[in-house]
Amino acid sequence: ELKEANAIVALWEEGGDGKGSLEHNGRMIDLPHYVRAKKVIARSSGLHDSMQNDDGNKSNDTTIYIAGASDETKRSNSPIGDDNADDEVFPRVYLGKYFEDLYPGLKMRHFLTRTVTESDNVFFTCLTLNPAPIHLDHELSKGNDSALSSGGSGAGAGKPLFNSMFTLALLVGMSVPESTHGTTVANLGFSEVLFPKPVYPGDTLRAETTILDRRESKSRPTQGIVTLQHSAYNHRGECVCRATRQALMKKRS
Repeated sequence: ELKEANAIVALWEEGGDGKGSLEHNGRMIDLPHYVRAKKVIARSSGLHDSMQNDDGNKSNDTTIYIAGASDETKRSNSPIGDDNADDEVFPRVYLGKYFEDLYPGLKMRHFLTRTVTESDNVFFTCLTLNPAPIHLDHELSKGNDSALSSGGSGAGAGKPLFNSMFTLALLVGMSVPESTHGTTVANLGFSEVLFPKPVYPGDTLRAETTILDRRESKSRPTQGIVTLQHSAYNHRGECVCRATRQALMKKRS
């Protein structure tokens, strides 16, 4: 941790101006990372414990000096090394990939999974003002499985059909951490959305993403457009949703 902190501080003080971000070991480094690195170094060197004034007493001054930062950012009233203290800046951690990382053919299996529930279905359906009885009426839904599933697997017997708009939103959400978290500028649209199999309350879903295409933005030199195909699978291995979308992504540089 100390070695990493020293590298971040050296990189920031050499090339940083207190604004923007720099690249270090394939990830973005910004002001919050620099502040935390300074604290790690101070804590490791025992700076807080050894701060003394001319009379030999400990000083209450716990200022951390930040290269290129304003006077307001430089001052921290919290003791160095106090993990429970609030930072003077809002720390952010981004997990997504940049435009350069999202090359055609790249496949990602996402760590998030979700068991959808009847309360999810009712709440989302009511929240979006969709009164379709196929999502809400148990009596009407008794024949859902035989009508929608090839051969009638029994998975949806007597259960309302899950709202497909929730399925789509959940699929995109589960894909975010490994793909676009903090590195996307905007979702530009969906070119295709398919629901090959129905979803019922009690199903557990997982997600995968394949990068289909990417191109430079003609009007935004620091950004590019990436085409992603997301797929959701239930716990029986059936694909329940496939969505192809275009996203405006940040470039690493």
